[in-house]
Amino acid sequence: MAEVDLFKKNTGLDLDEQYMKYHPQVLSEFEEEMPQYWGKKWKANTTIGKLRTVLLHKPGKEFLSVGTPTPWAPHSTDLSAWRMSWKPTDLTDLVRDHETLAKAYKDEGVEVVVRKPDPYNPPYTVKSIYTDDVAHPAVYGHVILRMYDNIRKGEELPTYQTLAEHGIPVVGMITGNGMAEGGNIGWHDEKHVLMTVHFPRTNTSDPKVWRANDWGHKQYANIIKTQDPEVDIRILPGWGPRPQLTHYCMVDRHTSVADPKWLDPYLVKWLESEMNWRFIVPPKEICRIDQGMQVGPETGVVLEPMKIIVPTGAPKATKWLESVGVEVVEVDIPTLVWPMNSGSIHCASGSLRRDPEPKD
Repeated sequence: MAEVDLFKKNTGLDLDEQYMKYHPQVLSEFEEEMPQYWGKKWKANTTIGKLRTVLLHKPGKEFLSVGTPTPWAPHSTDLSAWRMSWKPTDLTDLVRDHETLAKAYKDEGVEVVVRKPDPYNPPYTVKSIYTDDVAHPAVYGHVILRMYDNIRKGEELPTYQTLAEHGIPVVGMITGNGMAEGGNIGWHDEKHVLMTVHFPRTNTSDPKVWRANDWGHKQYANIIKTQDPEVDIRILPGWGPRPQLTHYCMVDRHTSVADPKWLDPYLVKWLESEMNWRFIVPPKEICRIDQGMQVGPETGVVLEPMKIIVPTGAPKATKWLESVGVEVVEVDIPTLVWPMNSGSIHCASGSLRRDPEPKD
């Protein structure tokens, strides 16, 4: 007995005819469809566009592991092995500072996404508070990066899970023996990206294990180029303890608080010739030495052009920044940032969504 074609019987069209009549292939742009299918237009390919969504990590039980043998060799109990300056006896101060930071962002109208907790036994990812390092924006969506040392390896999975849970497209990840961290990667505008390669604290000269190595950079660059071939991506080879991170001191479009004398002359030439870059040179009395290099005052995270959020503790710098037209929001979070901890407020704040930056 012949099978009955229910499509034909019930609709008058067989399945192939339905495809032909009602289901043409649709050519569309992923980026344009994001609000419809992914909830929002997940773009953060700018350092100074108005911040809309930020990724934070709530300190958890991993901090109570400090002082126990590290899960990696040589299984040391030293504070230095944990990259900590103190051993927390409870989470009170850390959680208080996290909540203070989250509230400061919410008060500025920024949506806060909190990363999923450390899933490991024993928990150990005490540097996962620095969410900017482990995921970074492509032209649209985010790329899961790959960390270079044992204390940070493992942050990738809960970060990926958090982004997926919030409908944020993960458009790629660094694999193989590639390494790249967000601190080394900066959008200078939507068409210019700087990526730096340097020693992890000058304790090796092996290019395969740089904090951000060549293969990691190429993978990240390839993801960007597939989305927008016009983006100019430059790699700065940093033979020294710290890369010269222009994006860490930006306050406005093509504007940073820095003395160009501190930077690689080829980097300065690129900035000035390609982007008509403007340097606001700070007075020496508010500058500091950071890991062997002179840098200007903390400019934190840009909330919108000429408005930043910084940790408390530098009133002279705040007063000077305000004198040059920068609006400064201060937040008291000592356990999360230098000198009590190893990173900055910029490290602790992953930009997930920003408005397009102004064109002038």
